[in-house]
Order: sequence, then structure tokens, then C-alpha cells
Amino acid sequence: MPNVHGVEFKANQSELVKDIVRELLKDGNCAVYAVQNIKPNGELRMASTPSIPGSKHQQGVFLRIRPGVNEATVLRPLNAEAGEPLAKLTKFSRPELLDVIRIWRRQTMPASPDESMSSAIPAATGRQTT
Repeated sequence: MPNVHGVEFKANQSELVKDIVRELLKDGNCAVYAVQNIKPNGELRMASTPSIPGSKHQQGVFLRIRPGVNEATVLRPLNAEAGEPLAKLTKFSRPELLDVIRIWRRQTMPASPDESMSSAIPAATGRQTT
């Protein structure tokens, strides 16, 4: 069975999974990794990475793919709302599923450090204190 980033998929599934991963990696700021301890055959995950150079931490898993008997299964992230909770990856569903995965990516994107810092700092009142 072909190996895709550390997870074994059947031959017909592996090419579709590789296509999805390639397309999403082209979008940038994401990482792909395998989780082998998910039973029975492991799971492939993609997560957003911060745009800070040199940072290797991933946050916000937006894609989970598990090998299936006939088709690979795509699982919706817990904090995403678009699409079905489970979807089968086929050559016919791939284009539509890719659009939904991009929506999941936006929905699971962690808040940028600038936004979280600005909400923690109270707004200036315009008065000077001496």
C-alpha cells in the first residue's frame, strides 16, 4: 500500500489524498503530519502554521483524513461549521471537498498575536496621567 506522509492508503485513495495535500500546501502556511496511534490505520492531519518565520508550531487542525475500505474519509474539524461531519474522498467529490476544506481552514484559523494582544490592551482614553 502506498504511504502518504507516514499513513498507508490504498492505491486509489493515495493519489486523491496527495492531490488534496498538494493543493493545500500551495496555499501556504500549513503543515501536514501523520498520527499513527489513531486506530486502525492512522490519520493524516493538516494544521495552520503561523506566518512568523522560523516558527514550527502548528495550530488549528483544519483537515483530518483517515484511510477507508473503499474511499478515504475526511473528518470535519470540531470547531468548523461548514460541510458534513464525515465525507468520502472520491475523484468526483474532490473539487467540491477542496472548497469546503478551505472554508474549514478559515474557520479554524487561530487568532493572530496582534489581534489577541490588542484586545487585552485597554483603549486609550485620551487623558494624560502625570
